[in-house]
Amino acid sequence: HRLIRRQRQMCIRDRKYVAEKTGLSEYTLRYYEKEGLIVPARSANNLRLYSQEDVEWLFFIEHMRSTDMSIKDLKHFVKLRRNGTEYETELLDILLQHRQNVRDKLAKYQANLELLDHKIDIYTDQLKNRDQNLYDYFVTLNADKFQ
Repeated sequence: HRLIRRQRQMCIRDRKYVAEKTGLSEYTLRYYEKEGLIVPARSANNLRLYSQEDVEWLFFIEHMRSTDMSIKDLKHFVKLRRNGTEYETELLDILLQHRQNVRDKLAKYQANLELLDHKIDIYTDQLKNRDQNLYDYFVTLNADKFQ
């Protein structure tokens, strides 16, 4: 396990390569560094050098950001993670809470998708039945809801 970890740390890349590999802009990489989410090594010339482990961590950060985890929560997660195994329970709690947040958002999206599908069905039917205007047709379909 240590050998694999050491190999992941040794594979050094520059910021341009990492930006291309991850799809992140160089600006985003600098921002994540400024926020303390990533701490790449530095060369003798003070250039940023990213390990394979850094690249994998950036993918994790992006996955969390794409599910709306805040920078604040990510910073807290990173701080705890850097302090070692004594905070694993708290790290798990953060992930469990975030998973629940994602599930809640999925439920909202599902409800919105159902409404959108309903509206699409109404418009599709209306286009097939041009003898009524769209408003009258909608009222007819939803008469029980307006009573």
